[in-house]
Amino acid sequence: MTEEYTVAELRDLVYREILKLFEGDSTAAEQWLSSPLKVLDDRNPASLMETKAGVQNIRNLLRKWGEGAVS
Repeated sequence: MTEEYTVAELRDLVYREILKLFEGDSTAAEQWLSSPLKVLDDRNPASLMETKAGVQNIRNLLRKWGEGAVS
């Protein structure tokens, strides 16, 4: 059984994941969220955080980054 999350809950989850990757540095996390990324066709991650699909896209990117597949 899969749990259904709201977009707000997913955003909160993703933000915690981002903070973890930046070792708790909220300034660096916010900067990353607002910076255009080539892997996102020069969009910033924050611009994708309004929909479940966008949030999932960011979660996938974070997972790949954590695995060393994205720099």
